[in-house]
Amino acid sequence: MHPHQHRIDLCNQALEAGRPAIPADLFRDVHDYINRFDEWGLGMEVLIDQLAESDIKISREQFDLIEAAMDSMDLGQSDRVVYLQEHGVLGDPSPPGGP
Repeated sequence: MHPHQHRIDLCNQALEAGRPAIPADLFRDVHDYINRFDEWGLGMEVLIDQLAESDIKISREQFDLIEAAMDSMDLGQSDRVVYLQEHGVLGDPSPPGGP
């Protein structure tokens, strides 16, 4: 078993959840970063950047999976994640209970 299998699994869950919203070539590239090249962090960064640059909206559930994957790498509060939360998530970006 890979020593970082839990992180890899979280990244794959986040990627798979986003499959309906993202182009096939982006899915393939991010999948390769995560699973072929052991660059799961870079893969998630590419995914987030492309979602933001292409103005692809994702659901709250998809965002939560991306955030969990990034949290597993201590990147859950990175500028990328914060930007995606503020600009790329459909629905209310504030946490449950209000602002």
